[in-house]
Amino acid sequence: MERVIYAVGLGPGDYEMMTLKAKRVLEESDIIFLSGGKVFNGYDEIKKLLDNINCGSKLKYYEYPENKSDRYAHIKQFTEETIKYLEKGMKVSYVTMGDMTIYSSFPDIYNELAKHNVKLKAVTGISSFFAPASLTGNSIVDWKDKAAIIPSPQDYKEIENLLDTFATVIIMKISDSGRVLKEYLDKCRIKPSTAYAVFNAYTEKQKIYDLIKEFPNDTEEFFMSVVMIKK
Repeated sequence: MERVIYAVGLGPGDYEMMTLKAKRVLEESDIIFLSGGKVFNGYDEIKKLLDNINCGSKLKYYEYPENKSDRYAHIKQFTEETIKYLEKGMKVSYVTMGDMTIYSSFPDIYNELAKHNVKLKAVTGISSFFAPASLTGNSIVDWKDKAAIIPSPQDYKEIENLLDTFATVIIMKISDSGRVLKEYLDKCRIKPSTAYAVFNAYTEKQKIYDLIKEFPNDTEEFFMSVVMIKK
């Protein structure tokens, strides 16, 4: 029997932005696992999205250990559990907000599943990196310009160096509560033309900041933000 799992991107937060294919696959699934666990990937938000298509009762999660040294053993154990469902003939899907192919924890899981001859069918989703542009009426790039998409930078100079080459820098999953970003805005040698931060895009908690004019006082939510800087 062929072993197949489905990797489904749910979009950036609004269930109406879930693709029709994603909806169909999830409706056909017997069990839906949250890639990355309850703490890392917003269990409550994803449960709400799935409830809107009557699939919330299928959702299960496993907690992804914060300690990297513990992750392999945890993923290996969870792989064995997944295979048990597949051997029963059940249709198994993994979900994440946004898209599985962009800064997702899912590749670590699938690398282990692939060792057991499990095949992958990906159902791509709308990524949250579009949010700052679409919600502020801007483009990401124009004509022949280039854009860079990066995770949380280690130093504000990393942003400056990228803007020497790229017209736009998009930063996802800022993990330092915005410190490096604030340093960049304070110290950059050439002020950007636009700089926006979108928190919790397309949800009831959505907030949009024009960083040229203001910087959020409470930066604890920066992990759930997307920043777009244009030179």
